[in-house]
Amino acid sequence: MFNVKVPKFMPGPMLGVMLCLSSCAEINCSSCPVYPVAGPVVASELENLSAGNYPATWEWIGRIDKLRQQLELCSTTKGE
Repeated sequence: MFNVKVPKFMPGPMLGVMLCLSSCAEINCSSCPVYPVAGPVVASELENLSAGNYPATWEWIGRIDKLRQQLELCSTTKGE
């Protein structure tokens, strides 16, 4: 019915690709990462920073805080 010729060099690379793809299994992660606490030294340094002088830093700190909230939500939902 179909008259398709397979090149002789094709089965070797195909076997290699198939072996690589079989190792790409999805990993099931059942635990959330732990958010590192900054501590009192970092808190004292941040108290000396002015929001007007470092707007990008404060925006970044806001994103870090959002990540902290998401990790807390993740740990509470995994514990149920």
